[in-house]
Amino acid sequence: MSTVIIVGGSYAGLAAALELRQRLPAGDTVRVVSASETFIFHPSLIWVTQGEREPADISFPIRPVLEEAGVEFICAQLETIHPEAKTVSLNPQQSLSFDKLLIATGGEWDWDAVPGLWPKPRGHTVSILSPWDAIAARTEWQALLADSGPVVIGAVLNAGLYGAAYEFALNLDIALRKAGVRDQAPITFVTPEPFLGHLGHGGLGNSRQIIEEAFARQKIPAITEAQIERVEAEAVVLAGRRQRLPSKFTMLVPPFKGIKPVRQVPDLGDAQGRIPVDDYYRSLNYPDIFASGVAIQVKPQVSTLLPCDVLITGTVSAEMGRVAATNIAADLGHGAAVRKPASALKSFYVLDSGSHGLFMSLGSQSWLNLQLNVPGPWGHWAKVIAEKYQMWQIQSGRY
Repeated sequence: MSTVIIVGGSYAGLAAALELRQRLPAGDTVRVVSASETFIFHPSLIWVTQGEREPADISFPIRPVLEEAGVEFICAQLETIHPEAKTVSLNPQQSLSFDKLLIATGGEWDWDAVPGLWPKPRGHTVSILSPWDAIAARTEWQALLADSGPVVIGAVLNAGLYGAAYEFALNLDIALRKAGVRDQAPITFVTPEPFLGHLGHGGLGNSRQIIEEAFARQKIPAITEAQIERVEAEAVVLAGRRQRLPSKFTMLVPPFKGIKPVRQVPDLGDAQGRIPVDDYYRSLNYPDIFASGVAIQVKPQVSTLLPCDVLITGTVSAEMGRVAATNIAADLGHGAAVRKPASALKSFYVLDSGSHGLFMSLGSQSWLNLQLNVPGPWGHWAKVIAEKYQMWQIQSGRY
């Protein structure tokens, strides 16, 4: 009998767990370890700060989903990985053995990448990248409405989650207009990308045209190929340009780095702690360790003046998890291995501006590469439908 441990309870980890449970015999153990008992649909956090949604609206407990599928769940923090002993240490103190390990933890936000980048009170920004940060940002949002001033939204060098910055800026514009203070709160967007809609991919279909048109329509000027030197209490300072952007409300997407337990294992992760894998999602240096989702190293396929990471959507992470699970099962003697690099995976992403939308479907076949401009409020409802559909997939075990 074999034991597979999956660390991480979001898109990649849940998809992998459900896939493995179907592929492995009942006598084998599939175990998920996660520090959180809750799945959060992170793309909808853009609406939490303004109070349009609550974390409870975009989350659900993962334990019942896993246990109903026959997957063991342990709510604990991963502390250490011991590849040679094939064990992991957890906090509170616990040690688990594995035959195969799948790391699907995502990563950690590198808030130290730029001085002042940390969310308040440690730094000078707000964040929408976790439910608690998005809730905390409500205080700053209310302060902005009461005493309006300039806003800076964007991303720093090596960031990859550009979609969240785009959507937050566009939705913030709508919210400020509804509050009647948009004229007193000019928004500036800053990004290391060479153009809007680059997304670390060189653009996806006509994403550049659609996003540039949305920003022009909503009167949000953008500074591309921007390197942020530091964030101050009421300003964002750009390197090289000697430009200081006044800001009373700043949200900047930081880069990802691998989790500390990965960074502590020699040759498991790269300099940023991201795990290099082959086309089967197996670690290049540890054959019994697999990885999927944002935890893996994905090198940009296009060169840029300033370093840009690659956008990895939740649907791509889930697909990686399923492929990794298939190959873990094959290693254990159940089924055939599947070779499918990240560039060959299908995904979709809905970008909502509050008054417009962009639907992006991506895949290795040309007919899957489709970008649609969705006018009016339908873009917003397309985003909500995508949220509800993906959450239903996981909760019903159909992911």
